[in-house]
Amino acid sequence: DAIRNYFGDGRDFGLELNYAIEDVPLGTAGSVKNACGAALKDTLLVISGDTLTDINLAEALEFHRSKGSAATLVLTKVRSPLEYGLVITDTGGRIRRFLEKPGWGEVFSDCVNTGIYILEPEVLKEIPDGQVFDFSKNLFPALLKKKAPLYGFLAKGYWSDIGNLDQYREAQIDILRGNIQVAGTQAAPYQPGVWVGEGSEISADAILAGPALIGSGCIVSAGAFVGEFSMIGDDVRIESGSSIKRSVIWSGSRIGAGSELRGVVATSRTTIGPQVAAFEGAVIGERSYVGERAIIRPGVKIWPDKQIEAGAIINDSVIWSAGTGKSLFGRLGISGTANMAISPEFGAKVAAAYASLLPRSSSAVVSADGYRVSRMLKRAVMAGFLSAGINVYDLGSLTTPVARYAIRALNAAAGLQIRLSPYYHDQVLLEFLDQEGLNINRATERSVENAYFCEDFPRAAVEDIGEVVFVPRLIEGYMDGLLRSTAVDQIAARGYKIVVTYDAGHLSMLLPGLFARLNCEIVTIPHREHGPRPKSLDQILAALDDLAGLVRSHGADLGIVVDNNAERLILIDEQGRLVQDEQMLALVSLIILKQGNPQALPIPVTASRVIDQMADEYHRSVIRTQTSPRSQMERLAEQKIFDDSGGSGGPSFQPTFDALISLAKILEVMTRDSLTLGQLVDMIPPIHMSKQTADCPWQSKGLVMRSLIEEHSNDAVEMIDGLKVFHDNDWVLVLPDSDQPVFQVYSEASSKEEADALAELYLGRIERLQTQLS
Repeated sequence: DAIRNYFGDGRDFGLELNYAIEDVPLGTAGSVKNACGAALKDTLLVISGDTLTDINLAEALEFHRSKGSAATLVLTKVRSPLEYGLVITDTGGRIRRFLEKPGWGEVFSDCVNTGIYILEPEVLKEIPDGQVFDFSKNLFPALLKKKAPLYGFLAKGYWSDIGNLDQYREAQIDILRGNIQVAGTQAAPYQPGVWVGEGSEISADAILAGPALIGSGCIVSAGAFVGEFSMIGDDVRIESGSSIKRSVIWSGSRIGAGSELRGVVATSRTTIGPQVAAFEGAVIGERSYVGERAIIRPGVKIWPDKQIEAGAIINDSVIWSAGTGKSLFGRLGISGTANMAISPEFGAKVAAAYASLLPRSSSAVVSADGYRVSRMLKRAVMAGFLSAGINVYDLGSLTTPVARYAIRALNAAAGLQIRLSPYYHDQVLLEFLDQEGLNINRATERSVENAYFCEDFPRAAVEDIGEVVFVPRLIEGYMDGLLRSTAVDQIAARGYKIVVTYDAGHLSMLLPGLFARLNCEIVTIPHREHGPRPKSLDQILAALDDLAGLVRSHGADLGIVVDNNAERLILIDEQGRLVQDEQMLALVSLIILKQGNPQALPIPVTASRVIDQMADEYHRSVIRTQTSPRSQMERLAEQKIFDDSGGSGGPSFQPTFDALISLAKILEVMTRDSLTLGQLVDMIPPIHMSKQTADCPWQSKGLVMRSLIEEHSNDAVEMIDGLKVFHDNDWVLVLPDSDQPVFQVYSEASSKEEADALAELYLGRIERLQTQLS
């Protein structure tokens, strides 16, 4: 209605406008056909309504006609292409491949689809009537498959998809910088870099810093500060002592004395009381009132017509729920500062968002490590599921491997594990698991994000609220499953002596039981009581020398360290030698080859070539996977490695993500083959690898990857995840990190020195490309 009321029939804008209303969503292509009807005879230009651009469309149309194209996509280059559809063309502009919203490991270009299309009438015949049908997901892939003349026109000029708030704010900055000229009345220059509209009153004691724009009829009082990259609408009043930086204030709003706005969007007719502080990414809806001394945290959205009490601290959005406007998921799940970014409110909302994807009245498994903040968040997560009508199996304080097992054992639809990060002392991690107990895939992550950011949560009726079920004796079931396919009696008869260290807490319910059933004699390094957070990796590594000394002095068969989540296993052999990380993956692979009997061995693209050699010896092939846990787990599950189901579809175990199954199977092979751990490790050929990190801003990653791929267009490469370049028998992998603004650079060569040199070579190339492209 707002659009129709503003534009009317289009006469005021020199247009003839017609409107089409969808009774049901039809997708991007379906809606266009619905709007045009079946009688279209002319070439059709399609432009998304949330696009800000000055692209020369006449040039695009000329290109379209010169190529005899059935459909032409207008393309542009962007620095950070994750949220767009990548389009790969040949030198003549013909489209060869689409990649919709890729991960960093799939970024092979920086040319993206602008949502501007030129279509011939016959193309619309490919769109079914009355059905959901998208351009990017359905129409264009179908045309590509038919080998229809489908072209991409790489346009010059400005383009921005302002359909999200971050891009909307960036577009305002671009306007102030003069990157794009927009229609409208030109405000008068007030001072260098500052423009002020008619009728505005600017106090002589106010401070303005450009570039900035102040609309018509505004009042800026003494002592007020309007900083660079601020856009102020018409009839806005800015009281004394207030400070506005990099913010967009819509017309009719009032900013109280002493308030501070940093990167905020305040929409029409909002009232900001005195001494309010609002921070980057916050959005305040129309006609809302924010009381005195309130604090609005970054990313908070306040919906229209809301009242915020004086002194309130708003950590999350005000309506059903909301989000921060940032991408939620990283490599392992959602992480953030405990009790701040990951607050109880956040936990409940993101669980409700996940619940929106689950079958009605289904069940979810929820568990946490034993730390107080995790237990607090677990209760919030449970509330989110329950509010959506999802039943909850409360596992209490357990590890992620047990939670994975429980999902299959209990026939749950999903799971959510909460634990403190072992890498950052103040971070908490939420791991989202699917019905197979695997980390959810990327498509599901995006669906959770969309539900979260769009406030699209189901709310069950009172009688349909979910129920909580406490699950007893789950650890016993997990242990039974873990050992069901393990030669327990033979291991027990051997009677291994093991030096072990681990944190107290829920591991105390797992490890002693395992060792008892395997009849292992345990020498335990005194460990601390369950503190406020788990040991960091540095703390664990610092204690390895002591562990190695105890292995030797006690004549033990091996020493082990198990991390707080029972996922990572660190081994010391009988001679006190540490099994290095790259050896550990090779060791587990060797155990799988000896025991798992897979048709193919899944290993990540970062793994050593030594594993390929070992697989050849066992007449098995190797499947290289992406580095994400999901990718590895999916392939391992497909191969039914260490499957406890007996063919019935029951639980299976993830050897590279479960320290206990790895340990049990290593002991089994040692027993069966009469080998010490050292002898078993010595069966692995020498591994010479290097891992380095190169800083790179998020917005430059796509450019760097495209340039590297172009440099190696004639070389032997692999692009499963990132760019892997082969140098005879050596290789180097450049992998954009999904969590940090860095590249991970892996290499393998005939010696450690050569591997380091190869990695350093590519670190230099990444740095050089950033300099050249900046």
